Amino acid sequence: MSLDLHALMVFHNQRLSRELASRSMPVVVAETALVLLVALSAFFGNILVCLAIARNTRLHTPTNVLIFALSLTDITMSISTMPLTIGVLASGRWIYTKGICIFQGSFPLTLAVISLQLMVVIAVNRYLCVLKPNLYRRVFTLKKSIGFAVGVFVLACLPTLSPLIYAREGYQFHPGKSYCAFAMEQNFIFALCMGLAFIASPFIIMTCLYCRIYCSVKNAVFPQRDSDCQPGNPQVHIQEVKVTKTLAAVLFGFSCCWFPIMIIDQIDMNNRVPMLPRRIYYMYGLLIYTSSAINPILYGLMRRAFRAEYKRTVTCKTGRTNAEGSPSHGERSVRSVPR
Repeated sequence: MSLDLHALMVFHNQRLSRELASRSMPVVVAETALVLLVALSAFFGNILVCLAIARNTRLHTPTNVLIFALSLTDITMSISTMPLTIGVLASGRWIYTKGICIFQGSFPLTLAVISLQLMVVIAVNRYLCVLKPNLYRRVFTLKKSIGFAVGVFVLACLPTLSPLIYAREGYQFHPGKSYCAFAMEQNFIFALCMGLAFIASPFIIMTCLYCRIYCSVKNAVFPQRDSDCQPGNPQVHIQEVKVTKTLAAVLFGFSCCWFPIMIIDQIDMNNRVPMLPRRIYYMYGLLIYTSSAINPILYGLMRRAFRAEYKRTVTCKTGRTNAEGSPSHGERSVRSVPR
C-alpha cells in the first residue's frame, strides 16, 4: 500500500472511530437496541424452526433437514458474533482482544458461505423434486441430505478460514460497521475470488433453478400457447409448489439483504479505503444480521405446518398434526429421526 493510500486509510478509520465514539445517547440506545432486537429475533425464530421440524414427524423430510441446517447457521451467528457488535455499539469502541477480532472477522464469513451453499443445495433439491421426482427420490434421501449439509459445513471452512493462514493481520476492526472484518479493499484478489466463487455463482445458480421451476409450474398450472418453457413434470403436486414458493421467497429476502452489501463492498474495493458515511456502514452490518432473522418469519407466513407448529411450541402443546397434510411425493415422513 502506498504512503498516500495508507494515510487516507488512517484518516477515514479515525473519522469513523470519532463518529462512533461521539454519538448522542439516543443514537447509542437506538442503534444498540435495533441490533439486539435482530439478534433475539434470529435466535428465538430459528430455535422455533428447529423445534418445529424436530417435533412434527411429518416435517422430517430431506428438504427440511437442509432447512434445519440453515437455521443452525443462523442461530450460531446470533450467539457468536452479534453480541460482540452489541458490545461495541453500546461502548462506542472496540473492547475485545485481537484474537476475538480475528474470530469475528473469519467466523461470520464462514457462516455466510455456509448459508449460501446450503441454499444452492436446497434449490437443487426443489428443482429435482418438482421437475425430476424419480431422480429426486434417489439423490435426496434423508441420510444423503444430512451428508450434503455436513459436506457444505466442511467445504465452506476452507476458503473463508484461509486468510488465517496467509494474512492474520488482514482482520481489522471496522469502526463504521462496528465489528472486525477481513479488509477486502486491501486484498483485492482474495475478495474477487470469494465474490465470484462463493457469492455471485451461488446467486446465479439459484436464480436459474428457481426460474426454471417457475416456468414449469406456470405451464402446469396456467398453460399458455407458444410458450418457450417445456415442463418436465406437467402434474406438479400443489404441495411442492407451496414449498418451492416459500424457499424462493427465502432466496429473495436473502438477496435483498446481500445485494446492498455487495454494492458497498464493491465501492470500498474501488476506493481502496472506507470513504462512505458511518450510517451506511451501520446499515451494512445490520443487513448481514437481518439475513439470519428473516427465514423463520417467511416460513411462518407461507407454510401452515410451520405456523401451526410455532403456535404449539409457544403454547407448550404436544399435538403433532400437520396443517399441510401428508408429505408430498419424494418427501416421505421419516419417523426414526431423534427428537
